[in-house]
Amino acid sequence: MKDGFIRSSLRKICFFTLYLLVITGGAGHSQENSKRFTSELNVKLDALDMKKLERAANLLNDADILLQEANNQYTALTDLEKKERYSSAYNSALKKLFESSETYKTAYNLAFSVFYEKNKNFWQKMNRINHRASGMEKAKYYEGSALKYQNRALIRHMQVTESDRYEYSLEIMNDAIGYEKLAVRDQGRSLQICTDYPVEYNYGWEDDKSLEEIVKIMKDPIVHEPPTDIFATVDTETVVDSSVFKEIIFKVQIAAHTAPLSDEYLNIFYKGDIPIDMIFEEDWYKYSIGRYKTLEEAEATRIESNIKKAFVVAYSEGKKINTQEAVSLLEKKRSAAL
Repeated sequence: MKDGFIRSSLRKICFFTLYLLVITGGAGHSQENSKRFTSELNVKLDALDMKKLERAANLLNDADILLQEANNQYTALTDLEKKERYSSAYNSALKKLFESSETYKTAYNLAFSVFYEKNKNFWQKMNRINHRASGMEKAKYYEGSALKYQNRALIRHMQVTESDRYEYSLEIMNDAIGYEKLAVRDQGRSLQICTDYPVEYNYGWEDDKSLEEIVKIMKDPIVHEPPTDIFATVDTETVVDSSVFKEIIFKVQIAAHTAPLSDEYLNIFYKGDIPIDMIFEEDWYKYSIGRYKTLEEAEATRIESNIKKAFVVAYSEGKKINTQEAVSLLEKKRSAAL
């Protein structure tokens, strides 16, 4: 009877030890996975949020595997299969690429939602106690930046599945992933600032903005009094060759004048980082940003530019055409290629 009691006790001890190993091992693994999204942060997350981040990290691993399989399948194709884009092997590689794109999107959306919901709870709490949380411009800036990148990423992922060209879809997907990383990063930074409120730290983040820079960025971009150097010191007779736009592209026109405008003046109302192009049409110098293959991409940039009078323009073979005509031409080209 004594031996039975000892054996029973040993079984319980072994089981409990194994249980502890599983729990601590799992917690360590979860913590390592979550660092993929929290490496520059020092925020306390509950068990449910940690599980979501672990799930997101696992999905990213799955997406990496799917992408590798897709690339392997595509690499194995003949040059003719890549050019014609009709074989079952080509379609299989493209389908696998689409699957990886959706998995990346799900993973980053899940990680983004963890930080987003916590941020939202902070602002709701401030509203309930009627507290304006003064000095939180930096948190608001990063939250706005995160939403901007998230919007761009969602548009890119949508465009991935609209194309039947593997390399183009891969390029667009890589764009989406880049934007998603920035979206999660900036949403996390906003959460860190909210978590530390009312204390403000110098976090030393890469590409961080100073409070002075952020206040300047968030000011009303409308110019009431143009500076004296509104015009550029260039030859006003110079005609900028617009034939550089060989294919159908969409751009966002942000300004136009009968004389060329200086960079200093343009930078007053356009605060973005997309290079500004200038073309000379119908006796007007026209300034635009972006070169997009879809109307949706250009429209997203127009909204993000925060310029009230900005609008989307389209070009075909270097000639300006109606945007709807451009969309119709693209549809015809896609149909002909099938």
